[in-house]
Amino acid sequence: MDKNQLRRLALVPVLAVVAFFSATTAAGAHIQVTPSLVATADPVLFTVLVPGETSSGTVRVELKIPPGLYPFSYEDVPGWKRQVITKANGLTDRVVWTGQAAPDGFARFSFLAGTPEKDGELRWAAIQTYADGKVVNWIGPPESENPAAITEVSSMAPKQNAGGEGGTAPAATTDPETGDEDPAGGSGSDTLTTVVASLGLAAGLLALGLVLLRRRQDRR
Repeated sequence: MDKNQLRRLALVPVLAVVAFFSATTAAGAHIQVTPSLVATADPVLFTVLVPGETSSGTVRVELKIPPGLYPFSYEDVPGWKRQVITKANGLTDRVVWTGQAAPDGFARFSFLAGTPEKDGELRWAAIQTYADGKVVNWIGPPESENPAAITEVSSMAPKQNAGGEGGTAPAATTDPETGDEDPAGGSGSDTLTTVVASLGLAAGLLALGLVLLRRRQDRR
């Protein structure tokens, strides 16, 4: 296992904590998009969750595709029609779903998309229309009344490889004493991996505790 892999493994728990609080912040945005943390240059399964919050059910959802994201496959949802609107260059600009959700129900749409090659964030601007004609624009910043959902893109996040061919097998290593090849990488590598993962988890839990303590103090 090289230094970059060890670094990535150690940072995963910390990134998970950051993603958790990003998702918590975006919870007020009734249109939610998961996952909230993805790897760069990776095919990912995204899910758009559209709960209703009025006595009238949702009949239309328009989702603006963030720059650098490349949708390539969509899940068909019974009772809903999908329209993919493209730009002049052929790239996907937005996706519109039309159908009917029960007043106390929700709609859920999934699709596969390639993520950007650089770290950053995906901002999911969306428009929700109800059967009674009410329109809610989920396009604002996180602190607004109608915020857009946010997905963090990081080169340190684990890859999902959704719809791909699966990860590559670990490279074989050689035992320095016997010269025999060890396909599993050796017990020393396993021990080091465990130690690094444990340290990363401890750091993530510590960060989580500090943020929760700070929030509790702010509320006082």
